Amino acid sequence: MRRTPLNPPARPPASPNPRTKPGARRERPANAGFTLVEMLVVLGILGIISAALLSSFSHVQRAARKSQAQSQVSEVAAAFTLLLQKERLWPQEWLDQNKREMDEEVCWVFQDSKLLDVTTYLYDSGGKVKPKTASNINKQSLDRFGMLDPWGRRELKKNQTQTPSAQVSTGGTLADHRIQFRLDEDYDGWIDSSEGLPGKGGKVRASVVVWSRGPDGKDDLETVGKPVDDSLSWPYNSRY
Repeated sequence: MRRTPLNPPARPPASPNPRTKPGARRERPANAGFTLVEMLVVLGILGIISAALLSSFSHVQRAARKSQAQSQVSEVAAAFTLLLQKERLWPQEWLDQNKREMDEEVCWVFQDSKLLDVTTYLYDSGGKVKPKTASNINKQSLDRFGMLDPWGRRELKKNQTQTPSAQVSTGGTLADHRIQFRLDEDYDGWIDSSEGLPGKGGKVRASVVVWSRGPDGKDDLETVGKPVDDSLSWPYNSRY
């Protein structure tokens, strides 16, 4: 008679079978790579992140240049005011020649008086600004075509061999990106259209107004009647 052992050997546990258990996951081997679908998903996510970062960076750059332009026109307006306080009158040659932008000759006055940090002209051995002739222009300076706004200066940095008529990538020429100004020529405390204030009618209570034409190099007050991307030294709402 065959006896049954008291402690029969334990059977090995059955290996799990995912087919018999709905929803069970098969373990991936440790050395397995990514599937094509997974790689495409990752690349798509990276593309979305890169596009968002690029858009954000471009926005930050535009905002930075706008801020630089606003600071620039405020600084120039303050320099004009100091010049008038010092001399009591505007330079007669400006009035005779109808000067209305920061060209080389206007920059010479501010460079000579040290009211603005411009380097349009060379200095002599004694540290004095040389006479305002074409041969004395500092050809290495970003101010050699006059005082340009941030968009014009950026273009000039990219190509130092350009001329004032060279095109700027954001619009207009380098000459169009000179800082603009208008003076109270009759000293009545107002600047109006007879003194070159752009736009249709109106006047501003000021001795000088200064502005940047923005990235497109155009006067918004002339084209659309209000500032869009221009930077003004005066509050537009103060225009009467």
